[in-house]
Order: sequence, then C-alpha cells, then structure tokens
Amino acid sequence: MASEPILQVSGVSLRKGRATLLDNVSFALERGRFYGLLGPNGAGKSSLLKILYRAEAASAGGIELDGRPVHALGRRVYAARVGALVQEKVSLSGMNLLEVVELGLLPLALPSREVRERAGEALRMIDLSHRAGEDAAHLSGGEQQRLFFAQLLALNPDIYLLDEPNNHLDLHFQYKLLDIVKRRQRTVLASFHDIGLAVRYCDEVMLLDGGRLVGQGAMAKVLDRRSLAETYRVDGSFTDGRLEIAGPV
Repeated sequence: MASEPILQVSGVSLRKGRATLLDNVSFALERGRFYGLLGPNGAGKSSLLKILYRAEAASAGGIELDGRPVHALGRRVYAARVGALVQEKVSLSGMNLLEVVELGLLPLALPSREVRERAGEALRMIDLSHRAGEDAAHLSGGEQQRLFFAQLLALNPDIYLLDEPNNHLDLHFQYKLLDIVKRRQRTVLASFHDIGLAVRYCDEVMLLDGGRLVGQGAMAKVLDRRSLAETYRVDGSFTDGRLEIAGPV
C-alpha cells in the first residue's frame, strides 16, 4: 500500500483584485521524492511556493502536512519541517555569515553548541567557512544565494521548497548544492526555468500555465511536443531523455 503523502494541496487559488494568480491547484507530494515546478514567467510558480511557505494566504483551498491542516500548526512547528529558499531581497547588514545561518535554525530550539556546529558545517558545504565572521552585506548575489542555501542545509527540513535555486549561482554551485539536497532524500519541490536542471534532478514535474496545473508526471510525458508549443512556445521534444529544441513557435 502506498504511503500517505507528506503534503497535500487541495483546490488552492490565489486572487489579488481582479487577477487570478492561481486557479484551483491540487497535487500531493510523496516522501523522499524530488518534484520540479515548471512553467513560463507569470505561470504562478512563485505564488504557489509563497503559499506553501506561508508568506501568502490562499484565497481558497487547503493544505495538509501529514494529514493535518497547515493553518492548525504553529508557524514555528511548520517552519521546522518545511524550509524555503526564496527570492525576496533581505537586508543582511550588521550580521556575519555564521549568524545568518544560525538564524535559520531558530525553529528547532537547539542548544547553542549544536546550533554553532550545524551552522559551521553548512558554511563548509557552501565553501564560505573562511568568511564566517565577515559582514554578510558585503557578499555578491551568488554568495548570498549560497548563504541562504546554507541556512536550509543546516535546518535540513522534511520538505525543501526551492524557488529558482540556481538563481545567481555559477555552474559549479548549481550542481554542487542541488546534488547535496538530492542525496539527502528529503521531499523537494523546486521551481526551475532551466529544464536541463529539472531533467537531471526531478523524479516528477508539475507544469503550471496561467495559474493552473496543466500537467503532472514524468518529464517526457508532461513536456510533450504539444505542451512545449502551447506553454513555452517552442518546437521541441524529448529524445533519449534529452530535450531537443528546434526553435520558437
């Protein structure tokens, strides 16, 4: 018998004024699987992730974590189990790198020694341990992205929500950091513009277009020639597990 999903999303919609950003989106995430969230700009990917990490409230629908309504869970309890890498700009002035990573561990209420050890190990994973005492405001965009990744790696939640995780990162760290997440065998929902990265990491993908979920399943099934033309406006197809693009349509 299949296990119960760790996260269940049922009929979620998001409306702002006359605009419908999400329209009756439903899906389930199983434990230990890596899911890709695909779609063109404005499809609703970031809006959906914001609802899942509770930065936005859905206009309709419900979300359950292990069968319990999310609204019934305290924010700290939820944050300990569902961690997010987001795109919002945050001021880091006056905090050093180690302090920023430690801040991400607050939901766990750990002893200070364990907090320091986990934060230090996470900085080593992103190759910034030698700068642990520096002001985080002086980091480049790519270094800040790595630092926020370190927060999440130190927390190591049951569910990773990654909004464009390769944003600002060079090729080395795009693969290194996603490889680390993949090896941990947690449940992951990551939005991607780079379909090549999605092919490498995802067990399953979900395709959003105009705020609606228009496909879910294996990559080659969801991104067939018709959906690539209708959603991405390109002439393409999968051949031997690789996406071949002939050009725009």
